[in-house]
Amino acid sequence: MNFQRMICFAALLALAAVYPAARAQAPADSGGVIRTETRLVLVDTVVTDKKGNYVRDLTAKEFKVWEDGKEQTIKSFSSESDPASGPNSQKRYLVLLFDNSTMDFGDQARARQAAAKFIQSNGGPNRLMAIANFGGALQIAQNFTDDTERLKNVVNGIKLSAVAPNASDAGAPQLSTAMANFGARDVLYALKDLAKGLSSVPGRKTVILITGGFPLTPEIMSEASAVISACNKSNVAIYPIDVRGLVAATPVAGLTAPDSGVRFVLAAYQPGGMAFFMPQHSGGGAGGGGAAGGGGAGAGGGGHSGGSGGTGGTVGGAPSGGSTGSTGRGGSTGSTGTSGTSLNPYGSNSPWSNPSSQARMIIPQPPEGTTTNQNIMFMLAGGTGGFVIHETNDLLSGMEKIGKDQNEYYILGYTPPDSQQGSCHTLKVKVDRGGTEVRARTGYCNLKPVDLLAGNTTEKSLEVRAAAAQAGNVTGSMQLPFFYTSPNVARVNVALEIATGDLKFEKVKGKFHAAVNILGLAYLPDGSVGARFSDTLNLDFDDKKLAEAFKEKPMHYESQFDVASGKYNLKVVYASGGESFGKIEMPLVVEPYDAKQFSMSGVALSKEARRASDLGTGLDALLLEDRVPLIAQGMQLVPSGSNHFKKTDFAAFYIEIYEPLLVNAAPSKIPVVAFQLRVLDKTGQPKEDTGLLPVDVPAKGTGDPVLPLAGKIPTASLTPGSYVLEIKARDNDGKEFQRSANFEIE
Repeated sequence: MNFQRMICFAALLALAAVYPAARAQAPADSGGVIRTETRLVLVDTVVTDKKGNYVRDLTAKEFKVWEDGKEQTIKSFSSESDPASGPNSQKRYLVLLFDNSTMDFGDQARARQAAAKFIQSNGGPNRLMAIANFGGALQIAQNFTDDTERLKNVVNGIKLSAVAPNASDAGAPQLSTAMANFGARDVLYALKDLAKGLSSVPGRKTVILITGGFPLTPEIMSEASAVISACNKSNVAIYPIDVRGLVAATPVAGLTAPDSGVRFVLAAYQPGGMAFFMPQHSGGGAGGGGAAGGGGAGAGGGGHSGGSGGTGGTVGGAPSGGSTGSTGRGGSTGSTGTSGTSLNPYGSNSPWSNPSSQARMIIPQPPEGTTTNQNIMFMLAGGTGGFVIHETNDLLSGMEKIGKDQNEYYILGYTPPDSQQGSCHTLKVKVDRGGTEVRARTGYCNLKPVDLLAGNTTEKSLEVRAAAAQAGNVTGSMQLPFFYTSPNVARVNVALEIATGDLKFEKVKGKFHAAVNILGLAYLPDGSVGARFSDTLNLDFDDKKLAEAFKEKPMHYESQFDVASGKYNLKVVYASGGESFGKIEMPLVVEPYDAKQFSMSGVALSKEARRASDLGTGLDALLLEDRVPLIAQGMQLVPSGSNHFKKTDFAAFYIEIYEPLLVNAAPSKIPVVAFQLRVLDKTGQPKEDTGLLPVDVPAKGTGDPVLPLAGKIPTASLTPGSYVLEIKARDNDGKEFQRSANFEIE
């Protein structure tokens, strides 16, 4: 995740405050995607004839809307007129976003010249524009304004980029692929944040994405899902312009999956059973991994570059560890699968096994004949109701065409069927008139709010229990690792393990159902609440036997919330009805931090890990809910709610190192970063010590100071007792930081 993108978020929020009068004028049906009070889904729809002329005389009776293939009754209908028709008409908002990371200097110069002419002819009192740049971090160069001269001055000038989604280096293909994936993710993160920042701006917003595009690999499909969902939620339409024009290459379109040659092994350091997730760039067999689902053994991974692949399998439908691949001639050891019989921390409620959470269905397929770099453009446009300008050197005409689209849309509203929170649904709009073409977004997601119980009686009841002195009677444990997202702001990852023996399941609609309500309150020293979250976890099983089996083990739960630096006392209360409830209380200290400071996050302990590339729609679901997964070197670690481990457990840690020297660093000034891990017993004596080990640092400045790191904890070599995990990081500039975490071996 790009760290600096959060620094610009305050500027994004300011976009909504530039013209407060405009918000007051916004019609009631021009807001977000789903209104919870009326459960209204709004679909902006553009209709043209076969020649591209707008059709302006349609009525509600001529429209039909389908959700997941079922026709819906249209409850509201309006047609947007040209804002130039009067001084009190609704204002239009347009953002020119320059993706400088994918344009060479010549293309960027042409694009900025065309943009200046577009601003001159299209700016005005009711057509407000903003200018944003992406070059490794999202920067709002100019908030919404109708001052065309100011906009033209801001849009001029070539901008540099610290990332390269189209990185190519024949001498270092692994590095090039890694840098390309990193850059592509950051472009998508920037688009998502821009959409979120535009959520309070009224009406339909237009984002002209001026870009050279980049290959859409399977590794970044989840981020593409999250971008489309964020745009749909904020009523944002993306209109990409391919600046490469007629000289663009035309390789075969399709979802590309280049073989980077990077293998991830758990074999970098293993005295006492310790190991780290470190990238290996030489050849070797890729470890096997069983496919999720089923119950039989998964197929072993295939060998690569001289090594044979390991075998894989499944346990209870979740991937189990694969065996180590054998060493081939001139190759390295194949990768070892992550261990564990329960890589699914959500039980039957797993977002990656839930058939109603297929987020990628909202991504449309690109048309045949598009180039590799255009796939992402067509998917973003098709998913949000925009269109793509491509195969032309007349960028100004393309912008003018997009500008006209701001005035020519209908708004259709319907009440959606009940659906599970977190589920995504396809949308399709048709018009009963021959010779017409329809553009509308392809789906929406019914997302869960951070404070789900806000204002209802359940939350009030849990608040009373949180404030009372009475302890709960349902046991549980909690861990609170935190990760800085901007200066003096951190994301807290709450992980709980909750006893389930007292859960009462009832037969509801043919399933055995129980609900657990959860409330978290972060109290400041003066007793005020600095942050909060609430949730309802719905548990449904097909038969009583499965429900009873679920109660045999603690239930894992996770949430995330942002908090300012400071000292807090976090209280989490959970209940499932009746008099049984649980309450956990733990201090939370987030030290002050600024972006120029060498520092480190909190330490997350984990009992679960899997390859990030295997997450599929599970990662989609996390990103759609704005939850950030813990991913290092291609592995996702699930934070544990307990610091107790058995000798046979898979035990690991995750941290983030913040190195300010990485931000916009020249290749000659890339820092060297190393870390040391020690395990100390209760007397302070070291039981394991790695010495200094290098941290994998990008070879170019990325605009992002975050260095994620994960590794195994050597539980097998430790006797039962109390221990301290100590992690120290330092760089070649003499800066040093240390974190520690207590854990128990049973």
